[in-house]
Amino acid sequence: MKTVLFVHGGKVEGRAPIAHFLLRLKAAVDYYQQHSSEQDVIFFVSGRWTNVTDDFDVTEAEVGKRWIKERLPNTTVVTEDISVELIGNFAFSKPLLTALNPDNVIIFTSELLLPRTRMIAERIIAGDFPYSVQSITSELMDNPHLVEREICATNLFTKVFQTVANGDDAGFRDALLYSTPYYFKGFINDKAFFDKYWDGGFEHFSNSRTVRKTLA
Repeated sequence: MKTVLFVHGGKVEGRAPIAHFLLRLKAAVDYYQQHSSEQDVIFFVSGRWTNVTDDFDVTEAEVGKRWIKERLPNTTVVTEDISVELIGNFAFSKPLLTALNPDNVIIFTSELLLPRTRMIAERIIAGDFPYSVQSITSELMDNPHLVEREICATNLFTKVFQTVANGDDAGFRDALLYSTPYYFKGFINDKAFFDKYWDGGFEHFSNSRTVRKTLA
């Protein structure tokens, strides 16, 4: 049985994973240590950085890979280093995950991100391979601003990608690249985009980004 442990990127300090990114990595390593004797377990870490305008010499995916390799040097760690947000983590990773031909993919996330993560997985993976989503922490669930932000982010996902067919990861990638401001700055106007798709508009989105810095 081949199990792939999917860890999406997150906050990094220097070249070290911190906050929820670190918790996701720890959960994946714990799973490996408990089950590797009975399964073929592969790590998969996804994420470039939090934006495309700054230059970083090491991606989130590489930071995660190095962290895992320091603890488990003989393991296989596959990386995806294009995505800069949660939707892209899935859209850009799916072809690589499919090529691994997994019997199961375990997606590690937090309770705060759980509803949006499940919705994205349902739309992009769409049953093309078996998977499950595991919540590894309930931290930050008591922060009403972050909870509200997650609702807005989930609604944005529904609106922007409503015409993309379930399972069409290429369609999701195209929409991300050419219909959102996440990847090509200046191609899509940020204010016009978030005024249209974010509950409360661009100003509310900008304020929520300040709050989001506590989440990774």
